[in-house]
Amino acid sequence: MHRRIAAATGIVMASVLLSRVLGFFRDWTLAHQMGSNAVTDAYNAAFTLPDFLNYLIAGGSLSVTFIPVFAKYAAEKREEEGWRVFSTVITVMGFVLIGLVLLGELFAPHIVNWISPGFSPPERARVVFLTRLMLPAQICFYEGSILSAVQYAKGQFVIPSLAPLIYNIGIILGGILLAPRIGITGFAVGVLGGAIAGNFLLQIYGAYRAGAIFSPSFDVKHPGFWLFLKLSVPIMLAVSVSFADDWIIRYFGSYLQAASITWLTYGKNLMRVPLGLVGQGVGVASFPFLAQLYSEKKFEELNRVLNTTFKGLIFLLLPISALTIAQSVPVVNLVFSHTRMHGQDLYATGQTLAYFSIGMFAWGAQYILARGFYATRDTITPAIVGTVMTALNIPVYWWLAHHMQYVGLALASSFGIIAYTLVLFILLNRRTKNPEESSLVIFFLKMTSASLMAGIVCYRLTLLLESHLPWQKIWGALVLLVIVTSAGILLLGILLKILRVPELDHYLRKAWAYTGLAG
Repeated sequence: MHRRIAAATGIVMASVLLSRVLGFFRDWTLAHQMGSNAVTDAYNAAFTLPDFLNYLIAGGSLSVTFIPVFAKYAAEKREEEGWRVFSTVITVMGFVLIGLVLLGELFAPHIVNWISPGFSPPERARVVFLTRLMLPAQICFYEGSILSAVQYAKGQFVIPSLAPLIYNIGIILGGILLAPRIGITGFAVGVLGGAIAGNFLLQIYGAYRAGAIFSPSFDVKHPGFWLFLKLSVPIMLAVSVSFADDWIIRYFGSYLQAASITWLTYGKNLMRVPLGLVGQGVGVASFPFLAQLYSEKKFEELNRVLNTTFKGLIFLLLPISALTIAQSVPVVNLVFSHTRMHGQDLYATGQTLAYFSIGMFAWGAQYILARGFYATRDTITPAIVGTVMTALNIPVYWWLAHHMQYVGLALASSFGIIAYTLVLFILLNRRTKNPEESSLVIFFLKMTSASLMAGIVCYRLTLLLESHLPWQKIWGALVLLVIVTSAGILLLGILLKILRVPELDHYLRKAWAYTGLAG
């Protein structure tokens, strides 16, 4: 089981890494073509209604609502029934989504006035136009997510992993080929084209290869469809921190100085590079196996898999977040060199990256913890926790935005996700009766202490090197990052040895064996 998870994780992590690299080029292309200004703020804000529509029907959670249903029928040797549920979900929810997209197109001006109240009338008009252009992509995302979920359930990860790659390539091509002629609209056209090609058409082929059997069905009375709805409705009705964060940031960001939303978007996207590689890759790959273990009532193995994945994630993300915070401004200077971003734009983006990175470990951990609940067919608990934590954190967003501007929004984001993750951790360990809960807490505290000390030293070293290296240039920033990161990794290893963290030797042995050089 662990080997199957490792193989699947390798596929997904490779895809996520490539996706994040392409995501960087997507943001770099936007910065190169458009810079950071009111126009790019409008473009980023235009994703709010499409994202909300996708969330409203739990589109982003299909892999965790449909897979347990399909796994149930597969475990009971009734896969044919699973395909009937698959057909019903695609047909019924597809028609529901088409209706919602049409309503969104019709009422876009009124909705935008509510979700982006701080924009001037010309900026709101631009948000409405871009929103209407990108809304139909949600149909591709939703249907493609169901098709991908089927492939995950059948243990096939390659083709679903290509979807975000093609999607990002579509946006990049739209920016390069069309933006010089039609401005920011070119990027929106790329969004639609990438969604059609990567998230829909390619996934039809992938599902066919996985043996999917589809025939249009409106059998809404099927018990499997009702189980799917039972798992999906709590997610539809809830407002989780992990989903609502972008919406809240754009809402309050519309009241701040021009380019604030863009700085926050660039900073958060940079934070998502290591986060996506580690947290998302492990979460997506492990979930089908967690669902299978629960269906087979192998609860001890379920706990072992959860503990192993959680420790591995914390072991990687806490040091990465510390190093990112210490070097945030040089990182941004390296990434956005040779774009229309200069001076204040680069510094502001570096600040947002640092504050977002405080919560990096929590963003990654919640992938695992939420999927632990979903694997046990419990979508209600994460939904309730997420809704309550979001409501409690909204005043924090408001207060910090008022006192710290765009940096305050990034800090509020980190506070919110850390609190949400902490509550999920406590509740999941109670639910699974995890005997290793205390050892996980001790491991986390030791990793936090070592990462914090290494981060402080690296920050001081960064300040020292900035006075001796031309870090505003590409080669200077690269040299600085290599020196500081190398020093940080070495120091971290020494600190973990002092703190007696046995997982260090374990992971080093596994990494050494993986290279094939051990023998």
